[in-house]
This record gives sequence, structure tokens and C-alpha cells, in this order.
Amino acid sequence: MSLKLPLVVLCAAAVSLPALAARKVDPNSLDEVIKRVQEQQKNTKTIEADFHQEKILALLAKPEVSSGRFVFSKPDKVLWMYDAPKRVEMLISNGMLTTYYPDLNKAEQLEVKRYQDRIFKYMGASGAIDDLAAFFDFTFTNTSDKPFYLLDLLPKSKGIAKRVQHIRIWIEKKTYLTSKFEYVEGDGDITRYEFTNIRVNQPVEASRFVLNLPSNVRLEQMKLQ
Repeated sequence: MSLKLPLVVLCAAAVSLPALAARKVDPNSLDEVIKRVQEQQKNTKTIEADFHQEKILALLAKPEVSSGRFVFSKPDKVLWMYDAPKRVEMLISNGMLTTYYPDLNKAEQLEVKRYQDRIFKYMGASGAIDDLAAFFDFTFTNTSDKPFYLLDLLPKSKGIAKRVQHIRIWIEKKTYLTSKFEYVEGDGDITRYEFTNIRVNQPVEASRFVLNLPSNVRLEQMKLQ
């Protein structure tokens, strides 16, 4: 499994993309939902959830399905643990992204310190992300018989569309947490995440964010292209 840094940022962005404010105010508007999402983010110190990931790739006849657990702790620690179909652990901590493949006895490290502020800004750890307004148009849908709000992001320029064609985010009405998101890459490949068993502000031990790699693991130092 290989994950480019921009895709890590996109995944993280789903937590706080709603931080862009609408100009029109009414009880069911994006502006009001944003306020409540921001309140939830401000009061959120930790998040744990199970996730289901589905990737629809042009080169594959069937969707690629994965599942696992996600853990986030303010201000700067994230862990993705893929349990199936292959075990993979991805940790962002202390300015490093470490990806561990237990079945291959292999790990990769990538320094992301200079991008870390942006990543955790998108995670809701350090404020709004107004810069995305320069690149995406937002459409907000509130259907009365649905338990979620839906936010659609479409790129404003062809240049952005070459990388990301579309992003969709589902925000639960009861909790104002992101329960599902989807993004379509420039080549048409689709990735969907759905979060369940979401637990907020439960104690998370610091040891969860330490990968104890076996001494014989092949560790490769990676560089961003």
C-alpha cells in the first residue's frame, strides 16, 4: 500500500472542511452548521473510530475494500490501522509519517514536519481552512428526512480538477461529526471512507502513537517527489 502525502491531507481535510463560512445565516444554513462543527472541534481532544474504505480504480475490475481503526489526539498525532485485507499501520507523530507493513517486514518513513501544520490545520487542530475557498466551490444540502448534512466541493479551475475532481462530506446532524467522505481524483479513481463507532474524548494512551518496529524490519527513508 502506498499513500501519497496529498491523499493524507485530503483524508484529514474531511474532519474540518466545513470550517468555511457561508454568508447567509439561517438555522439550517451552512453557516449555522459550521458554527456547531467548530464548537465540536474546539471541544474535541481525541477521536477513535472504526473505518471502512472503498477504492474504485480504473485498473481494477472490483473495488478494493479495506477496514480498520482511526485514532486522533490533539495537537499532532494520527494513527491509521488497516486490519484487512492487509495489515498496515500509518502514524503521523513528531513530524514523521511512518508506514509499517507487518506482513512484509517493511516500514517507510517520510518527513512531513514542514507540512504538519497544514495537515493538523485540516484536522481541526489549529483553526479554519479558508485557503480552500480559493480552489473549491461549495454546495450544502440539508434534506429533512436524512440524518446528515451533505457538503459537495467542486474545483474552480481545470488545474485543480486534474488532481481532485470532486469531494463529498457527510456530517451527522446529531453530533456534527464527519461520518463519511468521498473524493474523486483527477484520473477518475474514487476513494470512500465511512466511520462508525465514533468515540470522542475518550482517554487515549500516548503509547498508542508509538510504532514498536521489530529490530529486523527493513526501514526505508522516503522523500517527497
